[in-house]
Amino acid sequence: MQVTHVKAACDLDAFGKIGIYNWDVSSLTDRRQDAHRRALYHTEYGPYWDYDLALTSGWTLHSGVLTCWTVYDGFKTAGANKCYWWTQFEQSLANPYLTPYYRLRRCTAGSDYFYARLGVRRKFTLWRGLYFSTDVSLEGGNDRNQNRVFGKSADGSSVGSGFYTLAPHFELGYAFGEHFTLYAWVEQYEVLGSARSVNADYSYRCAHNDWTLGGLGLRIRF
Repeated sequence: MQVTHVKAACDLDAFGKIGIYNWDVSSLTDRRQDAHRRALYHTEYGPYWDYDLALTSGWTLHSGVLTCWTVYDGFKTAGANKCYWWTQFEQSLANPYLTPYYRLRRCTAGSDYFYARLGVRRKFTLWRGLYFSTDVSLEGGNDRNQNRVFGKSADGSSVGSGFYTLAPHFELGYAFGEHFTLYAWVEQYEVLGSARSVNADYSYRCAHNDWTLGGLGLRIRF
């Protein structure tokens, strides 16, 4: 698949940044032709506001608010072609050691669920523009979020609220100045605990207990 992520913002100085967010996914193969077309089928867009608060030397608290529409289009099952609306709040504490972060998302249209992500990340400079970064996160949410991702047990029960996935993420990249960065990444996605037995038999299009993902990318910043 091919992923495009675009953010355009206006710097308001002491009031942070306000802008527009967009994230698209396109299928590049026919391996899932039973489910959706070979083309753009997932797009997200909406306004956002970011604010960075300098606490002390090398320590910055980042806060962000995003309200977003997610549109699924091109699925052969008509019920899968939907539009969702959700609002997200996130914070991270950048520092010279280990950056903790969290993300909270509430979907209120098209579906009704609460999603949460909790993680830590660290970036290491290896040589000039060459760097290596790590990110480890847990994902979960309330009962409705778990039902949409993992499904329910044969008796109709849910795994309940909590964190049920672990995803270590590794990235190696090279920055050509401040405008261009080439990078490669790999991620291992694992379903934990009681959700594994439910997820293994669920027909949801993204339902797998274990994923190994990887990719190549280019970041452009102006």
